[in-house]
Formats: sequence, C-alpha cells, structure tokens
Amino acid sequence: MKNRSNIQNCSREFPHNEKVEKVVLGMLMLESTAINEVGDILRPEVFYKPGHDAIYEAVKSISLEGNAPDMMLVFARLNRTGKLEEVGGALYLSELVSSVSSCANLVQHARYLHQLYIARLLVMAGHSITSKAYDMSLDVDDTLYEAIRMLEDISSSTMYEANTIDLRRAVALSVELYQLKRERAEKGLKSGVLTGLSKLDRELSGLREQQLIILAARPAMGKTAFALNVALNAALAGIAVVIFSLEMSNVSLSDRLIISAGDLNAGDYRNARLTNEGEKQMCSAVDQLSALPITIDDTSGLTIGQIKSRAKNLQRKGKCSLVVIDYLQLVNMTAGNKSYTREQEVTQCTKEAKQLAKSLNIPVMLLSQLSRKCEERSDKTPILSDLRESGSIEQDADVVLMIHRPEYYDKNEEKGVGVIRIAKQRDGRSGDIKFRYNESLTRFADYDTEIPF
Repeated sequence: MKNRSNIQNCSREFPHNEKVEKVVLGMLMLESTAINEVGDILRPEVFYKPGHDAIYEAVKSISLEGNAPDMMLVFARLNRTGKLEEVGGALYLSELVSSVSSCANLVQHARYLHQLYIARLLVMAGHSITSKAYDMSLDVDDTLYEAIRMLEDISSSTMYEANTIDLRRAVALSVELYQLKRERAEKGLKSGVLTGLSKLDRELSGLREQQLIILAARPAMGKTAFALNVALNAALAGIAVVIFSLEMSNVSLSDRLIISAGDLNAGDYRNARLTNEGEKQMCSAVDQLSALPITIDDTSGLTIGQIKSRAKNLQRKGKCSLVVIDYLQLVNMTAGNKSYTREQEVTQCTKEAKQLAKSLNIPVMLLSQLSRKCEERSDKTPILSDLRESGSIEQDADVVLMIHRPEYYDKNEEKGVGVIRIAKQRDGRSGDIKFRYNESLTRFADYDTEIPF
C-alpha cells in the first residue's frame, strides 16, 4: 500500500482486518465473476497486509484482459511478474481459496475493507496535519489549505459507487423533472433562482442547480451591485444565500442592501442626512433584511478550498442554497501551488468552483473582472475573449453574463440603461438584454418597466 512505511512506523496499529482481506481475496479467486461486483469498490491500496495488494492487482488485471481470474491464472501472473514469493507462494493462494466456500456477502465485506482504508487515510492525514502545524517554518495558511485539500481528497475517495445510469432511467428522470417544472409553472412558481430581471430569467430559466455562472464586467459597471440584487431576490424567495466578499466589508455590503431595499438616496444615507421619512424607510428595510437568509463572509484572502469548506459547512446547517463569490481575481490562488502560472491558478480555481456547484447541487455565481481590451475598441461591449485569463473561465462556466453600461463611455447614450450580454449559455442561446438602473446603481429593473425608480 502507498505510504505503508508511514503507517507501520506509527506507534498504534492502523485500522485493518487481515481475516476479511483473506476472505475477499479467496472469494475473488473462487468465483471468476466476483470481481465484477466489487471492482468499483476495491483498489490495491485498500488491502493493508503486505502482498494482498499484489494478489488483488493480479486478479484485477486478469479480469481487465477479458479472462476469468482463478487461482491458477493468478498464480501464473504473480510468478511471471516475480511477486509470487512476496505474497506467500502457491501454498498461500491455495489457503485463501480453501478458506471460503461461497461468495456470500462479498460486497459487504468489500465495503468494510474500503471503510478501514478511509480510516487509515484519515489517521495519516491527522499525523501529517499535526506535524505541519508544529512546524513554525511553514506558513499557517499553506498548512490550512493543505489540510483542507487532504480531507477533500479523502472525502472523494468515499464515492466508490460508479455514478452510472441507463438511458431508460435517464429519460424517465428528465420527464419527471419536466412534469415538476410544469406543475410549478401552473401554480405561478418559477424554476431556478430568479435574478429579478424577467427577460433574463426567461432566457436562463433562472440560475439552476450545479451551474457555475460567471458575472463579468469592467470596474464601475455594477457587477457587485447586480450580484447583490440577485442575492436579495433569492433571499426574498426563501433561498439561503452565502456571499463571499473578498473585496468589500460586510458593513459595506449591508449598506448597499439597505439602500436598495429601502429605495434610499445613497448620498443622504452615507452622509446621515436622511429625512424623517427616509429614516422610516431605512428602519423598514433593516427589519425586512434582518429576516432574510443571507450569510456574508468578508474574510479577505480566502482560497477556493476554504470557500468550498465553509460553503459545505453552511449547507449542512441549511444555510447555503446559492453561493456568490466576489470576485475571482481576489481569491488566494497561491496556497499549495506556488509553482503554478497565473493561468493555471485561474484554471484550478474555476474548476473547483464548478465542483462546488456540483457537489452541493446549487448554483454558484462567480464574479470576474474583464481585461482592458474592450476599452481599446470603438465598440466597448464586452466579448468572451475579454475575460482575464479567459480560457478556463469560459470553458468551465455554464453561463457567462457580462454587464455593460453604454452611458459610462458615451454621455449621449440613454441614461440609466445597461446591457447584460449572455455571452455563453450551455443549455440555451446567447444575446443582449437591456435593463434599467437607478442613479446610485443599487436597483435594477426590466427595460420596458415604466418609471421603475
């Protein structure tokens, strides 16, 4: 087994069961088709006793070649590879087979061995984390990132069941989902997390589970404001939202939400010059916001691993059904991979953000800056190639939205009108959607809404 020397150097014996290992190996050589039942559960490193991993590897390789593994074929394979004496010789193989009479409970035995293997990994991880924590020459953030990565790797090892499904079942699930959507539509309910812009919601069918949504813009275009608008609409619908704000403080975000929910004059609020009526609106907005399921984490310099860990912990508490990360370029991407180029760091970050959406079965909105290239063109409307370190971002994203405010560049353009470009939609069409915003850029509305603010 990998790292076996580390295991055997520890003072306490690691979790294992040699008797069950023998029974499983005996069953695999007794019944030629038994390997098909446990091939997705067992790997050579699952076996603790020296030599057992080589026996299992021989059984597995014989099966992969299209042959039915039995004691004689396993004997021949081990003899040919020079591992026969290492495992105990022909006599030991014979003892393994003769110790069993059937393959009853094989799958249960295999799962038990896999659990023992996971327990060993956890113990090794604990020793490694403890050792690194005592080493004052190491950066504690690097140690924390490495600890999270190790535990997540172990967690992924528990998913040994193949996630396969035949087409008959898959299309049945699709029809069930369609029926559910139709029932919700008949009741006036919408599918997905709504953004607050009806035309955008129709095009996207809302922000859906397992989607990675990139919201990109140049500075001052309103990407944070729009993301908060989405978060507020989601929370008003009872959806638990987690905002990881790597740029703004939690107070700054709550100020924006109060101004938006209370329809307040931003300047008067920030300078404490609200009228009596304005202060009543502020108090009403505070009461409304206080009851909403929104969690804000404004810890700066978080790694994507730390974000994933915190989001998973909040979901276990029922507090995470939508994640907003503001923004990609401020995520700490150097911990644990200091040799990576910037493009490799961004690639790793966006891939893990997509994995977060899939593992928690929620939409993840990841904000991103655009490069200056769009400002060098006569047409300032952003395109996909304007994404900074764009290759992996557009590849991993299910939806890419880009915000553009024409009046920012041309004062002759219609005031208070912006464009959201659907630059990519994996399950739908792209296109531009106009919207209206107020002067302080805290509220958004559909373009065809008459006097929205």
